[in-house]
Amino acid sequence: MRHIQTLSRATLGPLLALIGFTTLGEGSAVAEQSVATNVIEFETRNRSDKGVVRCGLFKAKGWLKDAVQPSIVKIHGSKALCVFKGVPAGEYGISAFHDEDANGKLNTNAVGYPLEEYCASNNARNMFSAPSWSDAKFSYARGTLRLKAVMK
Repeated sequence: MRHIQTLSRATLGPLLALIGFTTLGEGSAVAEQSVATNVIEFETRNRSDKGVVRCGLFKAKGWLKDAVQPSIVKIHGSKALCVFKGVPAGEYGISAFHDEDANGKLNTNAVGYPLEEYCASNNARNMFSAPSWSDAKFSYARGTLRLKAVMK
């Protein structure tokens, strides 16, 4: 059984790191991609079609801070599909949030708890902090990999 803790900025620090990649906007510099043969698709289920979903593909060293590839997509039928193309083999994690008001950031309350839905690969989730790398990581060889997660 988990102990319930009082939410504070100290306990929410890692969760606030989740928004570290949220400033990646439509104007971000992304390397030009050739015909994609190595693709990772990340489908999310959302509570509505309002706004956009912002995803980030991460390596361990930059987890929730420095996305290898960002993806910003519209939602259709309460589903969004982030596609990462030209991905080399390796170990990755994906984090995403439902930017309902399309303001480019994860909205939080006064103590920093997210007001918009978020998720990560493997449906990784922690009670009082951002999803951990060890829970969200997955191995990717090549070809097309299809992953799904539910926004909460």
